[in-house]
Amino acid sequence: MLPLSKKARAKQTSQHLDASRFHFQILFVDNTNFHARIAEGMLSRIAEYNDALFTLFPYSATIDTSANAPIDSSAPEEALTICDYLGLCPTSCSEDGTSFNVAYDLDQYDLIIAVDDTIQNLILRSLPKGSEGYEHKCRSLSEFLSVNFCGVENITTIQDMIEPGMWEKAKPYYDAARASFDSSSSTISDNNKGRSGGDIFTDSKSTDVYHPRMILNENGAAIPNQSGWPLVEAAMLVACAGITRFCLDTMDAQFDEAFAQLLGRHFYRKEDLEISVDDADDQLRLGSLSVTGYFSPKERRARILQHFEELRSKFESEGGN
Repeated sequence: MLPLSKKARAKQTSQHLDASRFHFQILFVDNTNFHARIAEGMLSRIAEYNDALFTLFPYSATIDTSANAPIDSSAPEEALTICDYLGLCPTSCSEDGTSFNVAYDLDQYDLIIAVDDTIQNLILRSLPKGSEGYEHKCRSLSEFLSVNFCGVENITTIQDMIEPGMWEKAKPYYDAARASFDSSSSTISDNNKGRSGGDIFTDSKSTDVYHPRMILNENGAAIPNQSGWPLVEAAMLVACAGITRFCLDTMDAQFDEAFAQLLGRHFYRKEDLEISVDDADDQLRLGSLSVTGYFSPKERRARILQHFEELRSKFESEGGN
């Protein structure tokens, strides 16, 4: 997918998110009762590390009508093993799985993340008639491996959102995976589209967790395993960090725009320049506590001063009219 196309899809998704409630509810969907619960745990851990524990609320569900869906809804032993290795919340990891309900979950959650392209296509095909627009809130996990989709300059910006201890466990496998691909590509997923016609998560199975994390090369030296679960785990961790970055940036952008509109509605005349910053802040607070409450007093003061400076420049350029 071309960078401009990814940016366009990201913009459509961000426009369908509503930050006015100060939080986003995110649902991961799989057909294995395995991948989605691990992604849920990863996102929760990353959100906590980035002071967004009460901003991003991850959940998980399984399409139980899929041929790959397990009969038992209890947490697979493989998932518990990975959650313990990564230090994810043992309570949420061990809970019984829930079934994905397209009629209910589309409105219940702000963002629905399919763990691979196949799951995303299943969800999109099951959308009821008259549900135009819902496709923008249903994204594939691999999309968040893209710097273009997440709206950042480089992948390091996303990786820095991962707790150092967690990243140290994943980094060797992520680096090994990227090294095996075309160095000109910016993400794992862009280079992995050739795998069975899907993304990096498509062929992953719960039994892959038993693959060794380190293997011996032809010289007998231990090197990171470049196939199986370790690679998928590293990619999933980076993708969850990408989701976190995308959601927090979307929330910031929406409140930035709302505050700018609030300033424009309250202060647009020449005589408004005589108002003190403190009085202006009080007036804005009365106008909208929800918008102004998102920013600290220092941030509000800086925005008010900038607005007054721009307003002053406008009147000066117009000759004071």
